[in-house]
Amino acid sequence: MRAVGWMALVACILGVTWAEPALAGRRPFIWTFDTDIVPKGDVELEQWLWARSRAPASPSRPSVYWIWWAPVIGLSQHLELAIPFQVRATRDVTELDSFEADFRYRLFPRGDDRAFQPLIRAVWHQSIREASPSRVDADLVGSYQWDSGLRVALDLGAQVGIPGLRGGDAPVQILGTYSAGVSYPVIPDELRLSFESFGEFGLKDVDGDPHLFVGPSVAWSFGRMWITAGTFVGLTGIADETPRFMPRLIWAVAL
Repeated sequence: MRAVGWMALVACILGVTWAEPALAGRRPFIWTFDTDIVPKGDVELEQWLWARSRAPASPSRPSVYWIWWAPVIGLSQHLELAIPFQVRATRDVTELDSFEADFRYRLFPRGDDRAFQPLIRAVWHQSIREASPSRVDADLVGSYQWDSGLRVALDLGAQVGIPGLRGGDAPVQILGTYSAGVSYPVIPDELRLSFESFGEFGLKDVDGDPHLFVGPSVAWSFGRMWITAGTFVGLTGIADETPRFMPRLIWAVAL
């Protein structure tokens, strides 16, 4: 009887999920932040699964895998808040990596249908691992969508690591990031194909050469759920230590 009860509950949840109109926030890109946000008062459960493979020039450096999970809360028609935790794994160890408070502020309110939309993102990243400092992330994001549904987005960011929070006099570290994507609706309001690029480079006291990645992704929205999946290919001509592949799967459901 208990099993029957659980099956009935799951069936009810799935029935609501597929019967309701699409309300979940949509992310057409796997890396480039977009400007859509969750409606005021709504909550969305979002999960990212992603990895960085080995670099051809660094065979001793293992592949790394992450799980990012968060409720995303619509605080207003301008502001949403994600409160994620992240787990990091290699072939040798799996460990809790970080907690975050991730604010995304859209300058024009949700529902405003003008073509250009700007967004500001600010994050406190509380690192758990000794090898990784806590940091502040900031992004400026802009998107533009034509009447045909063709959409482009640009995301410029910086990650400011603060090793001194753990004691000592280690210098502040700054990593610059940039990404851009173009997306086209194959099935309006349901299926999008995208192509994007992502790069990172040290600005202050960051070891390693710049990295640049490019790759395709596909985004599918259905009911109160959406899924985006794709992979980047590292351009090792930019730096020999660039990982060869960086896939990511993102899925979410609006409650």
